[in-house]
Amino acid sequence: MPSAVESPPRPGERLRDALFGDSGRPRGLFFAAAIIAIIAGVVLRFWAPTPLWLDEALTVNISRLPLTQIPRALSHDGAPPLYYFLLHFWMQAFGRGDIAVRALSGLISVAALPAFWLAGRRVGGRAVGWVTFFLGLSSPFAISYATAARMYSLMILLSLLGYLALSRALEQPSRGRLTAVAVTVAALLYTHYWGIYLVVVTGLWLVWRIWRRGEGQAVLRAVAAGCVAWLPWSPVFAYQALHTGTPWTGGASPADLLGVFRDFSGGGPWGSVVMYATFALFLIGIFGRTAVPGTVVEVGSPDGTARRTVAGPAIVLELRPRPGTSVLAAVATATLFIAMVLGAVANAAFVARYTAVVLPLFLLVVAGGIAVFPARRFRAGCMAVLSLAGLLTGYGENSSQRTQAAQVAGVLNVMAQPGDLVVYCPDQLGPAVDRLLRVGGLTQLTFPRAIGPQRVDWVDYKKVIAATDVETFAQQTLSRLSPGSTLWLVWRDGYPGLGGDCGYLKSWFDLLHSPGMTLVAANGGRFYEYENLVRYSG
Repeated sequence: MPSAVESPPRPGERLRDALFGDSGRPRGLFFAAAIIAIIAGVVLRFWAPTPLWLDEALTVNISRLPLTQIPRALSHDGAPPLYYFLLHFWMQAFGRGDIAVRALSGLISVAALPAFWLAGRRVGGRAVGWVTFFLGLSSPFAISYATAARMYSLMILLSLLGYLALSRALEQPSRGRLTAVAVTVAALLYTHYWGIYLVVVTGLWLVWRIWRRGEGQAVLRAVAAGCVAWLPWSPVFAYQALHTGTPWTGGASPADLLGVFRDFSGGGPWGSVVMYATFALFLIGIFGRTAVPGTVVEVGSPDGTARRTVAGPAIVLELRPRPGTSVLAAVATATLFIAMVLGAVANAAFVARYTAVVLPLFLLVVAGGIAVFPARRFRAGCMAVLSLAGLLTGYGENSSQRTQAAQVAGVLNVMAQPGDLVVYCPDQLGPAVDRLLRVGGLTQLTFPRAIGPQRVDWVDYKKVIAATDVETFAQQTLSRLSPGSTLWLVWRDGYPGLGGDCGYLKSWFDLLHSPGMTLVAANGGRFYEYENLVRYSG
């Protein structure tokens, strides 16, 4: 009799077999836990019970401009335009509410999940594909920035798509695959300038590959084509590099490199579990190998090097890196190293959120480290712990309050009257509060430029601060106050470049106007962006 044709395994069975094997148990508990994790990971990407803070409010205010005005606005801000264009059309379709504007990043982050699976499968088969999927799903970093109206989820997605396009083009450099490489490179460069570091490192690796193997020329040309497509934006980039930069923070240092593991893992006790576990797995992913029974390995001995036969499944750590994951680790590390060095030289920022460009490479190496363990049940248990820890940390990160602007705006909405004057010091406090104001007829000014609070002009920021006399600013501001109107000061000291200017401004208002009354006090322990609100009666 002819043998029966077996039906192909369903996706759930593939997941079970990849992590547990054909005889894996308990099946029901595993599937239930996996489904719950997937639901939680997706829901957390759209849940953030906190108002938009400075960066998000700035992004929305720039994106809402007519398309022809966005490039000029960005020349005073410091970012490339792709995400702002996408958000512009997104807001036209779904509105400008907090949930609506953040949902774009959440949707992009969800779209990255199948790309995580595809990238992991390309690195090490179905098992690594599923491990990478759950690492991306439960990543506290990915979850947190999925709820931010910023470009970091897009950076993660484009980095994944770039890896997939590049690896496919190296296998077979067809026109379609090379076009995908060029388009992805251009999109990444138009999304964030840290994409330049990753593209440069990737290009250098391709040059090395061509020199060693004599292959990859077409792929290198595709990368170059993507860079050429970015050239029309390069004059704006040059202006930003000379006049904006990152005046709101200090320069990079070597300590920032090790801090990446903490940044990717989030805070709190569960974040510590993720950090230490992923650090160890990252090293295992580079240097670890699975040794099956009968494998002969070299071990140290008093007389030199001896050989030993492995009796059971084990992990062997060797100084010689694994060919696949070591390249990913080297590209990620070199990207961060170049960013750190150039940041130290140019006094530019090395900020956690910018490292989104290498998060996929990092997680692929960690997934490779988990796959080294020979026991499938151990791999599943490891993933269960990491997923749980990551989801709990992501929940904690999303629960944190990003700004105190809601408290300040709440007082102003109740007590301020048309004709009142609101002053923000520094101007960086303005966008988040202004977004929440419902009182009409207010005059709003920011220190140091005495302009409106909707955007921050970063051009020659520290020079403008240094050239602004606080006493003169206070006197000119009070001259604009109508008789009988109230002066409101939203302020906080400690911002880089400002020194104690905002505290001095409050002192001048205290001296030149009637004594003030603090209505909202700064609470740095609860809010990331905290501030004070002082009322000066008319």
